[in-house]
Amino acid sequence: MSVAFEQTLRSNGITVSEIKDEKFKSNGIVIRFMMPLDEQTSSANSLVVDMLSTTNSKYPTREALTEELAELYGSGLNAFSYRVADYQVCGLSVNFIGDDYAIDKESVSEKAAELILDCIFSPQLENGHFNEKYFLLRKQELIDSIQGTINNKRQYAMIKAGEQIFEGEPCSLSALGTLETAEKLTLDDLVPAYERLLYRSDINISFCGGNNFDNIRKKVLDKFESVRRNSQQPVFMSPSPLKREVRYSELSLDVKQCKMVMAFKTSSSNIYADKIMCALFGGSPISKLFLNVREKLSLCYYCSAGIIEGKNTMLVDSGLDEDKLSVAQNEILSQLEAMKNGEFTDDELENIKLYVIGAFRSNYDSVSDMNSWYFHQFVRGTSYSPNDIADIIAGLTRQDIIDSAKGFELDTVFTLKPLDGGDMN
Repeated sequence: MSVAFEQTLRSNGITVSEIKDEKFKSNGIVIRFMMPLDEQTSSANSLVVDMLSTTNSKYPTREALTEELAELYGSGLNAFSYRVADYQVCGLSVNFIGDDYAIDKESVSEKAAELILDCIFSPQLENGHFNEKYFLLRKQELIDSIQGTINNKRQYAMIKAGEQIFEGEPCSLSALGTLETAEKLTLDDLVPAYERLLYRSDINISFCGGNNFDNIRKKVLDKFESVRRNSQQPVFMSPSPLKREVRYSELSLDVKQCKMVMAFKTSSSNIYADKIMCALFGGSPISKLFLNVREKLSLCYYCSAGIIEGKNTMLVDSGLDEDKLSVAQNEILSQLEAMKNGEFTDDELENIKLYVIGAFRSNYDSVSDMNSWYFHQFVRGTSYSPNDIADIIAGLTRQDIIDSAKGFELDTVFTLKPLDGGDMN
């Protein structure tokens, strides 16, 4: 698969990634603002990028901006906000067809680039403020998103567990902020949030697709590099320290099914060995936890494991009945101990490798996936392609997986328990 990737560190705290694959008929530009997570600013940062994606000075209504995107062959403009380790990553992306596929080979890429630049550098302001109507709409959407995580009890359990697992670390915070901070937002908070992102964040600019980006790269970079900025290079790799004693905590809510989250921490630096170990332990449909804890012993309705990159932490979350909590917890620990003792077959290991390699190679299938893939390579300080990682994974040995498992120690057990008369959430 012919993918050309180039990454450069520019001045002013700006990193530029360019991913070119001629098989793609579409393209994407992603502007990411990266700042340390802060409880006082996360909600405002999330809300302001939503506002930037709603209007700009050239298209002062949502309808006008939507109409312009439709004219650009149905291009898409989106805002996002998520957490990577101890950082909030928020920003805008625009997706558009390749110039070669437009009528008369119209330069859709230039118009799409101008549009996203207008949204960022020329927002619609009235008397020094963002539009109040759209502020109230977007604020309510933010509140609804936060409430949605509270209503999803599995997700809520993960959030509350994270507060215990990463206590005192930015990673304990949500990229959307809290319901309280979101509800307190006022129109006066938005311009300071906008200036904070533009002048103080570290910025990652990514071009991805089948286009030749020479015609727009300079335009985009000149605009960003014309701004005097004061930012610091983000440090995404910040392992969470193992607690001296395992922390056990619980919360009672109006639910019928218990949610249990177990956190394990390691000092390992072999992320790909950890990913394969985690997939074999609990991160796949052929994992130890799925086949034994869920299927064979019927202790849980679900039980899966995942790695939080940058924090050297593995989470196991499960949904189960209250009378099975102790047995399930012990069985999960037993399955991890079996991994540490090498109690898995060569066939199981090879099947897991193929499963993960297949998942990684699926990133070649879309512009957005390739864009995300190489951003996470930037986060890790590497520039591997999916095929490069396939080779690394293929070369992992049984001992690599055993050593990975041996590094993980239990740190926290959090349980969301039901009150009497709880519902079926």
